[in-house]
Formats: sequence, structure tokens, C-alpha cells
Amino acid sequence: MKRLLLFNPETEYALASGASFYTPPARVEKLRREQQLLPEAWAECGDMILVDDDSELASDFRLVEWKMLGQVFQENPDLIVEPWGWNHALIRKLKDHGVPESELPDAKTMDRIRELAHRRTTVTLNMLWNEMAPSCKRTEVPKELSTIEDCMEFYRSNPGCWMKAPWSSSGRGVINTAADMTDVLVEQWCRGILRRQGSVMGEKGADRISDFATEWRMIDGKAEYLGLSAFFTSNRGKYISNEHMGQSKLKEKFEFECNMGIDDVTALQKKILEQVLTEYEGLLGVDMIVERKGNLRPFVEVNLRRTMGMLHIIS
Repeated sequence: MKRLLLFNPETEYALASGASFYTPPARVEKLRREQQLLPEAWAECGDMILVDDDSELASDFRLVEWKMLGQVFQENPDLIVEPWGWNHALIRKLKDHGVPESELPDAKTMDRIRELAHRRTTVTLNMLWNEMAPSCKRTEVPKELSTIEDCMEFYRSNPGCWMKAPWSSSGRGVINTAADMTDVLVEQWCRGILRRQGSVMGEKGADRISDFATEWRMIDGKAEYLGLSAFFTSNRGKYISNEHMGQSKLKEKFEFECNMGIDDVTALQKKILEQVLTEYEGLLGVDMIVERKGNLRPFVEVNLRRTMGMLHIIS
């Protein structure tokens, strides 16, 4: 089956807005323009890549400009649209350019994807982990904070905590309160997120030594494990890059640092994902933290989209 692939790194920003019309920040728009051909990394024979009109790019795959979409779908009625991630604004734009509604998520499905992409989903996932895992493997559970008083109380009670926007991408919308933050700056940041997104997610600090992610595909309510990835972040939690390492080496690294084997971790994650993400279809990544004493934070983030880690899964 032929696919129409699209790199749209602004998807979490658009999810946060929830609007059908959205303009991303200039830096994100610049990234999108510069990396329009990134889908070459996962494209297969017959796939097409959606690019800007008059972009004058060259590829071994067929490039489709937005102005060509109506004609392309007339010629290829079974073409599957596969973006980096879904959001309301992308669906509206695709419809406006001639993509049949039958090839796109409907409004109810998109609302549900947006709801599941909210960081409060990690509360449910981590609570289920604590119910299913041995008592010695239990983890911290994030807390959703709905008022500035709740935010500041959590911050003062948990030195070095992390405060997160409900929807954000690659470490943006996240503050590490141990990294040169003051009470005033934390309060200002939380007030802004509360005003724009309605709540703030609070997480106790972690004595982090490594960041890992498990990569998955959800199909008909079943979670298929694709592989393990590892990545680097700044002390403020911003994504920097992925480690380029084979699966056997990554497994060895993970199990050297963590007090759980990766097979045990993924078996438990699979059960939990299949219990919570019953309505989601597609790719997703689960970010994890390994702490200095070997403790695991198994559901730090759940990214309901393709991830950079998937580009680095090698044998």
C-alpha cells in the first residue's frame, strides 16, 4: 500500500492549541522546511513525500506539493496519509487541499488522540505500572496541578522537581527547577502554562544517568515492540540527539545501568499500553529515565507520533 509521508515537527504545538488553524513558532517552521525530506529515512518503494509548493527539492521518491494533492488522490484513491504526527490543524489543511475525509482521522478520533497526548496520561500509565510491578520496582507518579497555589506548593515541597506543560515537544515546555530557577521565575512560568493549557504537570526530581525510549506501533489495540533507543538531553531536559548503537549494545547498556531487564520492562509496558491506548492507532515512543541507583522511571513521556529514536533502531 502506497503512503504519503510528511514531516511536521510542529505537531505537539498544534495539539496544544487544539485549533484548526495554527501557525508554529519560527524556529519550528524553519526546522520543518529544512527537513522536509526526512521521511526518506523510512520511506519504502512506491511511497511519496509531501513538500512545500515550488520547493525545488530532489529525491529518489516522488515528491508531492500541496497544490498537487487533489490530483494525486484522484490518481491514487487508496493512498495512506502518514504524517510525523496528527493534529486538528493538519487535518483541516489536508482537507482544504483535496485529501478525502475518508483518508483522515475524524473529529472525534482526533479529539481522543489529543486527549491521550496530554501528559496526564503518564499519571495513569505510572499508576498501572505500580499496580503490576513488584513493590521494589515501583516508580514516582506525576501530579496534575490546576492552580498556581497547587503549583507553588508542589514546587516548594519537592526541591529539584520538574514542571511540565501538558503538551510540548522535545523537552520544550519543561523546566528543571534545580537549574538556576527562582521562586519568581517558576511562578511566572506556571502562570503562563496554566493560562494557555489549563494545568501543569509536576514530577519529583530524578537522579538521572541515562535517557532511553522504547518504540512501539499500536494496531487494533495491540502494542508491537519495535526496539530500544537512547538519547541525550540537556540539564533542562531539552532533547539533543540520539545515540547510534545496535540493539544488542543498547540492551547491554540498559541492563548494566538499570535494575530491570529490558524484556521485563517491555512486557509490562506492553500490557499497560494495551490497557490505556485502546483507541490509538499508529507509532509511539515511551521515554524512560534510569537513575543512579538503577531505579527506572518507565513512563516519563509518551509521544503519540513517530520519534527520532525510531530512525536509530538498528540491528
